[in-house]
Amino acid sequence: MRSPEQARTPIRNEPILRAVGVHKRFGSLEVLRGIDLDVRRGEVVALIGASGSGKTTFLRCINLLEEYDAGQIFVDGELIGYGERDGRRELLPERAITKQRAAIGIVFQSFNLFPHMTAEENILLGPMRVGGKSRQEASTIARAWLARVGLADKLTAHPFQLSGGQQQRVAIARALAMEPKLMLFDEVTSALDPELVGEVLAVMQDLARIGMTMVVVSHEMLFVREVAHRVVFMDEGRVVEEGSPHDLLINPRSERLKAFLSRFQGVFR
Repeated sequence: MRSPEQARTPIRNEPILRAVGVHKRFGSLEVLRGIDLDVRRGEVVALIGASGSGKTTFLRCINLLEEYDAGQIFVDGELIGYGERDGRRELLPERAITKQRAAIGIVFQSFNLFPHMTAEENILLGPMRVGGKSRQEASTIARAWLARVGLADKLTAHPFQLSGGQQQRVAIARALAMEPKLMLFDEVTSALDPELVGEVLAVMQDLARIGMTMVVVSHEMLFVREVAHRVVFMDEGRVVEEGSPHDLLINPRSERLKAFLSRFQGVFR
């Protein structure tokens, strides 16, 4: 783990995530038009762009919640979702895909917690069913992550007893309990009341400090500026511009990015 003062320096230069020419269609609509992106170990990469630019679809392709039509996505050197047979791309069996997904944590806008389970039970389910751990081992993991996200006192609480921010923190702890190599966050604060946003962003900032590799879709521009190592601006299914937070947010080059950032006037002053 890295110390807080090292938080903005990636641990290593080799990519843990590599996307090469990723395309995705929904019928006649081409949502991703050749996405190329490398994310290094320990790096926090923020994806920004208007609604409909392909950010969420790209995250879902990384986790293979959406099958992509062309290109390749590698996580830690392993091709995600597909193999080759007789020179043709072929979807892997579901069991193999499930194993790959276990290494790629993803947290959505909605919390998707099981309402009949406690916070602890929601978290230990994955390590037991997918990770093959005993209940005692899984419980130890669940309790440790609940403590890390500031919810050590909510072990036995059901989702209806938790605020939206607390539910989202449980969802984050659930993903982390699988010990992922990569974490994906898709607008995780957009469904929260404004006063609850900070507690979730604080957890994500803590993950950045300890060296978690993250790809974050967010409109929380102050968070992006302060936590991301690199910002990627997407528009109409393409990467238009990428660079450091200062380069993109303070000195954007493309007219498309300038127009997008104009809605956040005053945030960076």
